[in-house]
Order: sequence, then structure tokens, then C-alpha cells
Amino acid sequence: MDRAFDILLSLQRGTPLHGQWVLECLKGSWARLVGAKLAAVCRPAVLKDSVLRIEVVDGSWLDAVRSLQAELQDRISGATRGEVKKLKIS
Repeated sequence: MDRAFDILLSLQRGTPLHGQWVLECLKGSWARLVGAKLAAVCRPAVLKDSVLRIEVVDGSWLDAVRSLQAELQDRISGATRGEVKKLKIS
């Protein structure tokens, strides 16, 4: 995400749809953020109280995605300027 994201984030912060807006931004940049292979097997599903639930759509990948949780957390937290503080992978 980029400077435009920073500006829009500041405008959205504190509004009722802030979390949904951040989630939609993540959905739109998911493949670029996590890579094409991971994007094919998991997706951001829900953002609530700074916790992002990532849904793994192919169960055979669940352990692999969970093993990358720390790295994903760093990437996603950085990309969202700290809006996502924790991941839940299911």
C-alpha cells in the first residue's frame, strides 16, 4: 500500500466503516502482499478489534499457512500501518 492509503486511512479512522475499509484494502492487495501461491489458498475474511481472521480455503495448506503466521503478521501489520495487530488463521 502507499501514500494514498495513508491519506485515506487517516480520513477513515474513527468512522463506523473503518475496519471494513481496511479489510477491503487488504483483499484488493492480498496477492501482492502475501504472494500468488498463498493468495490462492487463503484470504482475509474478517477484521475486528485489530484482529484479522485469515481463512484457509484448502485445508491441506492450514499447517503451512500457520507456520508463516509471524511473517504474515509482520507484512500485514506493516502494510496496514499497525491497524492489524493479531492474526487468527482458520
